[in-house]
Amino acid sequence: MPAKIRFHAGLSRRHCLPLLGSLFALSLCAWSPAAVAQEKYPTRTVRIIVPWAAGTPPDVAARVVAGKLPELLKQTVVVENRPGASGTIGLGELARSPADGYTLGALHFARTAVASLFPQLKLDLTKDLVGLGQIEWGHNVLVVSPSLGVGSVQELVEYLKRQPGSFASSGVGSPAHLTGVMFQRATGTQATHTPYNQFGQAIGDVATGRVTFMVLAAPAAVPQVLGGKLKALAVTGPVRNPNLPGVATVSELKLPEMQSRTWSGLVARADTPKDVVERLSRDIAAVMAMPEVREALTKQQAEIPTGTVDQFRELIRRDTEAGVAFVRANGIRLD
Repeated sequence: MPAKIRFHAGLSRRHCLPLLGSLFALSLCAWSPAAVAQEKYPTRTVRIIVPWAAGTPPDVAARVVAGKLPELLKQTVVVENRPGASGTIGLGELARSPADGYTLGALHFARTAVASLFPQLKLDLTKDLVGLGQIEWGHNVLVVSPSLGVGSVQELVEYLKRQPGSFASSGVGSPAHLTGVMFQRATGTQATHTPYNQFGQAIGDVATGRVTFMVLAAPAAVPQVLGGKLKALAVTGPVRNPNLPGVATVSELKLPEMQSRTWSGLVARADTPKDVVERLSRDIAAVMAMPEVREALTKQQAEIPTGTVDQFRELIRRDTEAGVAFVRANGIRLD
């Protein structure tokens, strides 16, 4: 039986009808789709697209964070790898996904550094994406084969000036490629770039001496160095790697041009609702403050970022601009 509406004895129906109309309008606003979406987000699984292969540093870092986000979002979070073309394939999928906060992306320094090499993507990293939070800093290690007979950076420079050399990477525009170019510029040497489709094969060929050197990400380099398969000559970060305390930084070796830090973080489409972006940013920051997350990342040779989300967004802008200039200055192009 429908409920009856009772009017206050002191009010006439003529006075009450406008009041009822206002109350009805307010109830419609409260139950509008936008209000419901804002109240309920998230209501289903959130996925994170990692545009790099499984086991790579940005993939490992994203999985550490994704493992804890469900505690705050109260929804499942899955990681999907979409590797290829220096992150282009995965970020392209992010750009085509709805801007609703249910599809996020892992952005790595390498993608910003070579953004200009892939104009076909038509994705402006600084305008079409919004940073949600940085999840790691990283650095690289300059390595050679122990059988090469090279014990220092200076000896590697002398070696390359005596005879032709080569350096390995996982492809044009990868961090190993860019830092290999930095090394040549800083030391006045020349070496042939040898890109590999299989990252493990690249490491193996450096270890056996088929390739002269490689500037390898610390998570991959440290186990190989500690296992005696590679020899470390320098680290590119601002401080020494705690697992390689006897290996000097490039700044200590008077090669400041080679100092570089990689990073990765989570992003969404820039047109994602503001309240959803703020929610995700808060939750990612909360995850990054968890001791178990910091410990897990540290074990992967990552450095824990301390900046704000605004500083992360500025980092994306700055490194994208610097990458365009570096690619142009060094004539780097896709074959």
